[in-house]
Amino acid sequence: MIKRRRLARPLRLRGWALFRGGPASVSLTPGRPGQGWRWALGQAAFEVLEPIQLQALQRRSSLSGTSQVQLSEHLLAALLLANIDDCDIRFYQPEAPILDGSAGPWLQAIKQAGIRGPAPQGQLEIGVTWRGKKLAWKSINTRQRIAPMARARTFISQKEAAQLRRGGLFPGARPGCALVLDSTGKSALYGGRPRLREEPLNHKLLDALGDLGPWRARGRVTGRLWLEEPGHSTNKEAISAAFADGRLVLHR
Repeated sequence: MIKRRRLARPLRLRGWALFRGGPASVSLTPGRPGQGWRWALGQAAFEVLEPIQLQALQRRSSLSGTSQVQLSEHLLAALLLANIDDCDIRFYQPEAPILDGSAGPWLQAIKQAGIRGPAPQGQLEIGVTWRGKKLAWKSINTRQRIAPMARARTFISQKEAAQLRRGGLFPGARPGCALVLDSTGKSALYGGRPRLREEPLNHKLLDALGDLGPWRARGRVTGRLWLEEPGHSTNKEAISAAFADGRLVLHR
């Protein structure tokens, strides 16, 4: 029998909603063994998280079931990286807080809450090729450190950010919530200095793991997948194809 892995105690993170504006918060609580990941908005009943619920929006992913929530990918990437098998996710607003634009705060909160149960031994490798550069993440053993790319922030160019803000897309933008790049590709003051070499490439990989989250919600995943020029609009189709042809395998 598989020993399930879950949080030791509940946690809640609060921040700001990047796309909707205003405060946003999410709580995570230990799930019942064997249930997988479930989610709910407000005080609604929990529903099982399924791949069919994953939807791409402009510059973010969403979950669409009985309710809809936006910007789920960083939280789901953190649950995948922490190898959580059973968890209840409650969104108190229709968008997860952007926090610092990475999965880092989620992983730190999970670490502080504690995890019960051994990590899975099966190997999973996810890689991306983006703008001619390659990067991969591989689960190796139960004692591996959290991948550095978990700290990679979402990114945007100064020009595009200005255009989209004029169109009302980022009412909740705050300093430090994203890496904002100038015309030369270097970090502008708004986002601060890069944390990692090739931070945008690292974030592309992080987003891919987040979009894999709805499959991990149903069981442990093994196999190998390489994504070419990944993005939220294409990740779901590419991941679905990998399960269909056996490159990725779901173990319930």
